[in-house]
Amino acid sequence: MVMTVKQVLARALSATGQGTVYWAGAGGQDPRAASPTQALAIGREWPGLPAAQQAALKPLAEAAGLDLKDPNLVAPACDCSGYVCWALGIARHFSSPAGDVWLNTDNIWQDACGPARQFRKTALAEVGGLVVYPKQGSGETYGHVGLVTEVGADGHATRIAHCSASNFMEAPHDAIKVNAAEAFQRQPKSIYAWFLAMPR
Repeated sequence: MVMTVKQVLARALSATGQGTVYWAGAGGQDPRAASPTQALAIGREWPGLPAAQQAALKPLAEAAGLDLKDPNLVAPACDCSGYVCWALGIARHFSSPAGDVWLNTDNIWQDACGPARQFRKTALAEVGGLVVYPKQGSGETYGHVGLVTEVGADGHATRIAHCSASNFMEAPHDAIKVNAAEAFQRQPKSIYAWFLAMPR
């Protein structure tokens, strides 16, 4: 499903204000779905998570008032790559001749910097384009990706639509928000990229 910049931005903005929980690996499975989220059985999954992941997620859940001890706790969940893939109208998980492929921040960044099969690196930000940095080599626990919604006079992104844990931590507790691009401006591995199937 090929969409215009206007359609992608409208779709991205339609997902804000839904009380989405940030959860790594969640969301973006079905580009035809009305939302990028998936109903995540947090209460059932919580006991089996590694201690490090529990330590990272517990403050988020507590900030939003989620009861992690409730075995019936289900919430709409997504992560940054799932959100961006859904907004672009592409599946984040698909089969290829080389095997199963998961679109995430590292392979979006690698593709944009290298073979440019789906994404091409751009010198400056463009509204509707991506800003992305990988986990690998960034010094961060995770990579991150967002959609550029506003560009400054210097050609750099000033506002982005993205799904993040920091968004979820701040009231209103929703992982999907539009805000300043500071997280990307601070990260030296950040690049701008364009989704090649989307006409400019």
